[in-house]
Amino acid sequence: MTQFDFNQKTSREGTYSVQYEGTEALFGAKGLEPFWIADMDIQTPVMIRDAIKKRLDNGIFGYTMWQNERFYGPVKHWWKTRFNISLNEADIHYAASVLYTVGEVIRQTTEEGDGVILTTPSYNSFPNLIQGNDRKIIESPLVYDEDKKEYFLDTESFKKLCERDDVSLYIHCNPHNPTGKVWTLSELKEIKQICKDNNVYLISDEIHMDFVRPKEDFVSVASLLEEDDAVLVTTGLGKSFNLASIPHSYFITKDRHLTADINSAMGSRYNVNTASSLALAAIEAAYTECGGWIDQLNEHIEENFQLISDYIDEHLSDVLSFDIPKATYLGWISFEKSGLDAAKVHQALVEVGGIAVSPGKLYLDHENNHFRFNAASSRARIEDGLERIRKTFEHLSK
Repeated sequence: MTQFDFNQKTSREGTYSVQYEGTEALFGAKGLEPFWIADMDIQTPVMIRDAIKKRLDNGIFGYTMWQNERFYGPVKHWWKTRFNISLNEADIHYAASVLYTVGEVIRQTTEEGDGVILTTPSYNSFPNLIQGNDRKIIESPLVYDEDKKEYFLDTESFKKLCERDDVSLYIHCNPHNPTGKVWTLSELKEIKQICKDNNVYLISDEIHMDFVRPKEDFVSVASLLEEDDAVLVTTGLGKSFNLASIPHSYFITKDRHLTADINSAMGSRYNVNTASSLALAAIEAAYTECGGWIDQLNEHIEENFQLISDYIDEHLSDVLSFDIPKATYLGWISFEKSGLDAAKVHQALVEVGGIAVSPGKLYLDHENNHFRFNAASSRARIEDGLERIRKTFEHLSK
């Protein structure tokens, strides 16, 4: 079996990387080491790069159809071999991006002023989409169980929110960003039934689906679909294979009415109904050749998270709390036990530690006593980031 090296040094020089060249504008300081955006400091696998190069050699990149076996086949293969889910071609549809799809579901299934439920803390683009489309954010806070060291949904509270007349959509994040929660089959069945009973549309963003450890623990909402369900699953390769700058995604649904509406909007309203030829080449290579790569990457990420956990236990246990997440490559680190002022902590991370991590308030963590730390890097970068965090809290403790 080929062994992949995820500790090699990478460079973003000259690529206009948001993570590197966009950090100063966001954090207001130069020279910060960035760990904030969900973008890996790990190269896209060579199998995908070779497939893109081969497509480039054709030399023509005109309008491209996605309705063909080289799109459907790899997607069906991946879902069957990794998750034991058999998909039908009629249920799989290409779209411009995951967030485009979420936004279009908001526009198609709700009216201006309607409430859209989010489990909070929430991926920060969801609130932006809801407010940008003139809808209301309805929060359903996840409950942290101190004994089990896990987040849970208060289903009774969630049910009451769904029963409200002004609520018509729930945006589900599976697995959950930023907490790394992995949803169980029983949880998903209950959520789906509550939504169905109250005519609340359910969209599940599963962009981090390939970062559930072990992969057998991932349960997709797609496995629960029945004909005409008011449910849609959206995902893509952007996170799994570090392809965020090649716009693409696909969605899975048995809601034929909504499918027709989304496809009509992509074709008539926005004219984004053709596919990226490079994205199609990437999908085929990723889903037919890169299973071993993603397995080894998850082992590397798990080792990085263990490093983070051990480091905090040894050096920062009096101020930080951290549970190794069961999914994603994003650590959700709490400094609540430190008793320090949240604003001062986030300021010191920048000014003293020289590190850019995402503050909790971006994710509707209203106490702002967490930060999100990207662990998809080389071990050396993780060690450097941890030293910067330690430097910050040693300064604050003085």
